[in-house]
Amino acid sequence: MRFCMLMEFRRVLSDGLAHLTLLEYLRDIGLTGTKLGCGEGGCGACTVMVSHYNKVSKKCVHYAVNACLAPLYSVEGMHIITVEGVGNRKIGLHPIQESLARSHGSQCGFCTPGFIMSMYALLRSSEVPPTEEQIEECLAGNLCRCTGYRPIIDAFQVFAKTDDAFYTNTSSSSLQSGEFLCPSTGKPCSCKSKGLNGAGTCKQSTAGNKYEPVSYSEVDGNTYTDKELIFPPELLLRKLTPLNLNGFGGLKWFRPLKIQHLLELKAKYPDAKLVMGNTEVGIEMRLKRIQYKVLISVAHVPELNILNVKDDGLEIGAAVRLTELLQMFRKVVNERAAHETSSCKAFIEQIKWFAGTQIKNVACIGGNICTASPISDLNPLWMAAGAKFQIIDCKGNIRTIMAENFFLGYRKVDLASGEILLSIFLPWTRPLEYVKEFKQAHRRDDDIAIVNAGMRVFLEEKGEDLVVSDALIVYGGVAPLSLSAVKTKEFIIGKNWIRSSCRVL
Repeated sequence: MRFCMLMEFRRVLSDGLAHLTLLEYLRDIGLTGTKLGCGEGGCGACTVMVSHYNKVSKKCVHYAVNACLAPLYSVEGMHIITVEGVGNRKIGLHPIQESLARSHGSQCGFCTPGFIMSMYALLRSSEVPPTEEQIEECLAGNLCRCTGYRPIIDAFQVFAKTDDAFYTNTSSSSLQSGEFLCPSTGKPCSCKSKGLNGAGTCKQSTAGNKYEPVSYSEVDGNTYTDKELIFPPELLLRKLTPLNLNGFGGLKWFRPLKIQHLLELKAKYPDAKLVMGNTEVGIEMRLKRIQYKVLISVAHVPELNILNVKDDGLEIGAAVRLTELLQMFRKVVNERAAHETSSCKAFIEQIKWFAGTQIKNVACIGGNICTASPISDLNPLWMAAGAKFQIIDCKGNIRTIMAENFFLGYRKVDLASGEILLSIFLPWTRPLEYVKEFKQAHRRDDDIAIVNAGMRVFLEEKGEDLVVSDALIVYGGVAPLSLSAVKTKEFIIGKNWIRSSCRVL
């Protein structure tokens, strides 16, 4: 069986490569700018940009992924851009590459391609210039051990939506005719330098007050006319087909397109692993040497990718990616009443520090739930917020279980071998109901928790007093599973909540 994957040129692959990751394939064909670092999606050295056409939104979507974890067959029918496709010294550097070089943001250079691709993916996916916060957030999954992050951040902040006056106390609107903001000094000048995207900047001459251009690079990024590769028109018309492929050691790879096909595969292979971003299974297979015989990609099953806003809450498919979920949470926070979205705000804050952008772009919520890690940042919140899980078996029967009853032990959940997690229902919070997150780690960005928590309290007004009517406090990292503080809950229910000091008496 043959199928195609598009990079800077069209590639047709044969069957038998299900054991390969995208990174292994890229390096095998000579695209060695993509590096192998940690091998578990933590350093970002292997970052590439994936593009595909979303038929629901009718848009081309672009996002950064860790090539070290992405199964080769998972990017079938997609457009892959590596650092070689962004720019080089022969055909010209991309402005992102030039800016990083001029800001001295690279020393050994091993991590540099990953930083470039993370920033490139952000710019390609943004309809407007990103904010400084968005730029820092997109780099959270990239590590550098020698340069330090300040020159890297400085290099990329030139692409941010900002006002020059913040840095120079002079806005472009206040400049007189013929004047220009010098990118070197930040002061008005008349040299009309092209700045960071051009060949030079300004330097004051020792002979007087005139400015003359100085070249920082042998390559002028403006001469590179193919900065943005066109999304292949072929992929706009391409129709998805189910996949049944193989790999080394008898590995089987399936890609169903309907829930019925998925259930049939699950009935035939009860021990099969369902994969979306491969951020858990891939690490187990690579670092723990666990040999799974059957992998089923659920990325294209519509029933698992639903994301609906209902009158009583959010319905979230188990295969919805964390980035999509975060975008939906932010949308409903802006559109719905404040009292309804307290849990959504807690999830926004927790997902922000959950993992690097590359991981959030591919990891699905169902995988994180069913992995049942005792230090999962989100499972305590699902429990505290009163979420419900819908589970479907191979015959199509659906049952519902509360999130707080779903986790049974260390990496054990209430799922039979023939069942899969179908969706999650998150109810809106009520007036005087509040949900809050907590996470303590060694560092804020891209780190596992030492301890985390999800907390909910529901208050009732009795005269002038507020009384705790219901509550739930769930901790992660303190036991083999996310643990509810039952005695604390029993103690605070019925107690008065003091408005001024936010204390329970």
